[in-house]
Amino acid sequence: MTSKFPVFLLVAVILLPGPTSFAQDRCATTKYEQMRHNRKPGRETAAQFEEWVQSRLAGQASGTLPEIAAAGTIPVVVHILHNGVSDPTNISDAQIASQMDVLNKDFRRLNADAGNTPAEFSSAAGATSLVFTLARRDPEGLPTNGITRTLATKTQWGLEDQSELKALSYWPAEDYLNIWVINFGTNDIGFAQFPVTNLIQGLDGSSEDRLTDGVVIHYRAFGVSGSFGTFDLIPRFDKGRTATHEIGHFFGLRHIWGDVSSCGDNDFVPDTPPQSSPSSLCPNYPAPSCGGSKMYMNYMDYTDDQCMNLFTNDQISRFDVVLGASPRRVSLLTSMGATNPVIASNDAGIRAILAPGTTSCSSPLTPQVEIRNYGTNVVTSIVIEVKIDGVVDQTKTFSVNLASNALATLSFDPVSFSIGSSRQFLFTIIQTNGVTDGNSSNDSESLLAAVPLSTTLPITQPFDSTPPDWQILNPDNQTTWTNVLAADGSASNRAMRMEFYNYDNSGVLDRIVSPSFTLTTPGIAQLRFDISYAQFAGQDGDALRIYALPMCSSDPAQAILLYDKSGPTLATTAATSQSFVPTSAGQWRKPEIVSLAALSNPIPYQIAFVARNGYGNNLYLDNVVVTETDINDLAFVGVVSPGIVHCVEKPVISFQVANLGTSSVISFKMDYSLNGGTPITQSYSNILVNVGETKTFNLNQVSLKSGSNEINLTLKDPNGIPDLQSNNNFVLTSVLDISRDLGPLRMTFDNSAEVAWQVASQNNSLNWEAVKTTKDQSLTYRSFSNTQLGQESWLVSPILDLSAGTFSMFFDVSYAQNTPADDRLRILASSDCGFSYNDVIMDRAASSFTSSSSSAEWFPGKDDWQHEYVNISSLAGKKNVRLAYVVQNDNGNNLFLDNIELFSGDDPNPPITPSLYQLYYSSGGVNSNVAITFNLPTKEDVHLQIYAMQGNILTDIILYETLNQTYYYDFSAESSGIYLFRLLIGDQPSVAKVFIGH
Repeated sequence: MTSKFPVFLLVAVILLPGPTSFAQDRCATTKYEQMRHNRKPGRETAAQFEEWVQSRLAGQASGTLPEIAAAGTIPVVVHILHNGVSDPTNISDAQIASQMDVLNKDFRRLNADAGNTPAEFSSAAGATSLVFTLARRDPEGLPTNGITRTLATKTQWGLEDQSELKALSYWPAEDYLNIWVINFGTNDIGFAQFPVTNLIQGLDGSSEDRLTDGVVIHYRAFGVSGSFGTFDLIPRFDKGRTATHEIGHFFGLRHIWGDVSSCGDNDFVPDTPPQSSPSSLCPNYPAPSCGGSKMYMNYMDYTDDQCMNLFTNDQISRFDVVLGASPRRVSLLTSMGATNPVIASNDAGIRAILAPGTTSCSSPLTPQVEIRNYGTNVVTSIVIEVKIDGVVDQTKTFSVNLASNALATLSFDPVSFSIGSSRQFLFTIIQTNGVTDGNSSNDSESLLAAVPLSTTLPITQPFDSTPPDWQILNPDNQTTWTNVLAADGSASNRAMRMEFYNYDNSGVLDRIVSPSFTLTTPGIAQLRFDISYAQFAGQDGDALRIYALPMCSSDPAQAILLYDKSGPTLATTAATSQSFVPTSAGQWRKPEIVSLAALSNPIPYQIAFVARNGYGNNLYLDNVVVTETDINDLAFVGVVSPGIVHCVEKPVISFQVANLGTSSVISFKMDYSLNGGTPITQSYSNILVNVGETKTFNLNQVSLKSGSNEINLTLKDPNGIPDLQSNNNFVLTSVLDISRDLGPLRMTFDNSAEVAWQVASQNNSLNWEAVKTTKDQSLTYRSFSNTQLGQESWLVSPILDLSAGTFSMFFDVSYAQNTPADDRLRILASSDCGFSYNDVIMDRAASSFTSSSSSAEWFPGKDDWQHEYVNISSLAGKKNVRLAYVVQNDNGNNLFLDNIELFSGDDPNPPITPSLYQLYYSSGGVNSNVAITFNLPTKEDVHLQIYAMQGNILTDIILYETLNQTYYYDFSAESSGIYLFRLLIGDQPSVAKVFIGH
């Protein structure tokens, strides 16, 4: 058998883009904007934006709106995401300078190739008065060269990584044009985020997108070789026009052909002629399209860099509209980032408030600030005033010795709080070095601090509404924890939600924090909660961490980590590309249990649920319990025996329970009812199930009817008191089946004469079902629409007699993976007629049955099936065998199964004939060894007689239960000549001749 591993490595090497092989797409902005719209269909549409632009243009033309000429300086910050200081991705300052030079020439029409514009279009060519400059001061007000260099967390990036890569280095988009220079792992070389209208400023559309706003460029399409140096650039995109093109999008321009292959669509710019499709390479002028010539030299087409040379006057009018009114565009022209920083001789500034934090249990507490010397003189003294709730609380003079840019922590007199109160702090520098501070812009910082409410245990919070005594901390003032409907078996259930699905700001931590409490017996204390979460397909960055905060401290260094799950470990149901909302109890994990034994000190604590945004899918939190009293929680785990299909008329049911409580269980009861009958209670006493332990117990014998039986099981009253949780019920399916068959056999699901196989599942799970396919009738398991992860369905054979020897098994299967989900198929075997299924014959991911994938619901064509071989030699000689095909749901795609067949002998390539039988020389050529292979629709007794031509009978036998067997006959002791094989199959006789030669 050929290993798949080397093949995978070969494919991987072939697919990785090398440094000299490029087939790039000019621009990915359209794909990027579509991806953003798909993630949040309710965001502003292109049509709404266009209506706004056209209305403002019309208003300016009529004089009802003032004309605004885009003129001024745009501060630019270039974020280099590199893979090492000496790696090619860490491009030089000179290469960046060359790109800035291109932008200033292209936008002001000072480009040397402006003269290449054909006379037909020269009157339309326009110039702006914009100047692009690398930022001169950073967001803190410090001097900068406008370039950041950050070690990337990936060697290659794609569109789907845009939030992650931008979060690595970002300056406020309202003050800077962010340009990220990266190594694309796709054919794209650039994309930009389109502007929005001022109609939605402050709503979701503008606020949550600010952290991704900017332009992304491939590092080999950034800059131009020439007077600034020689750089390793992609030959077709080596003149810096990728950045010109993408910044055109950033200021509101569309592709010149309107992104539709039709002369009827356009870019909404009157002086760009219509064209039906993008241009490529360098066309010859004129290039006819739509009854005229293409303006292929426009920066918003797809031609090579050397062929681009103009924006039009009407395109620049769109710049004027966007720079005059669009959020995070209009503010660029007045940003301080383009100006030199204030350099004062005496300039101390408050960099951060260290204490109080947003919360603290202690009272009194000591305020602290971190200050920096932003000036040129050494700072030796600072006077700082502290106001609390608008009233001066204290003014302190600090003696320090701070060189330029040095930091120091300053502490104030303790301040008292009352529990449950909030106080507004304002810290202001009054003097530096005995004189008025030279730069007032960094002299003040404020903070609202709170001493949270305290409570006694137990805490029981069902989140029927947003609890007023819990704190929600939203550091970016954007998406955060909200109270919503979230079905958990009850359609009216409410829970707290973190809406990661529509939250662009990757990496932000939002917290919901409990009131403070003090433990007296932490050894048995527990935190319990219910959780529901679905991954977004392909994303695993969402996370939930739970911390204990001693003394209500907001200092991360003091927090005690109790719980940490992300991506697939956090998920409670199947991944989905839709915004996730739970619809059933099965999509929750309840309860999650976290020990609080680590909280040993008798001090106040808070519990903080910290959600990390990975721009994935929504997370729901419900039913939080914090307790240090004994919890009775005995959970039903599952049934050990009998198996789901078996032959035992009065089985003893063995089941497992787990102690999820806080104390040992010494007794419990089990209620059970058979097929809707009267419930019976069975008591278990003098037992011991320790905390966290799983144990097996037996139920008294039950008398089953033939066929499917339903047994309702309910655990109750651990230690004689009610159970805390609802994890005690189980609906057991038990199929009594004594039908028999023997190998060889065939199951096509088409023929009523075949001995039936049983389909069953536990706890009312989804089952295999019969459907019409290209193979007539097959079985399918519809994973595509089943969101209940982990559910199983069983297809179980009759009791098989395999005592005749060894057998090989085959089946046909069809599957297309719906990435990232991957369902599973196992084949289990029982040697005791199904009472236990202890042998795992096969266990494979469903994706291993096919090389294709599909995000649509799968239904196979005639060529979409695979024929699989399974070695079952371990079952040779056994009489009471059952085989079970068990599918496990991952909400991937539909799995199809057909034509299960057992052949005599352990041969992965058994003889097969399309006819009822075939007679042939078993060793090839003319010899004395003859084989006869059968392929009958169903098992038949075959009467076989072999005659010599002289009329004497050599063989006269009955081949019982013949189906697909091959029989061998040795004629070496017979004389040469012709022999007749006479067969009677049912009532159909047949004769064949064989020549024997020696």
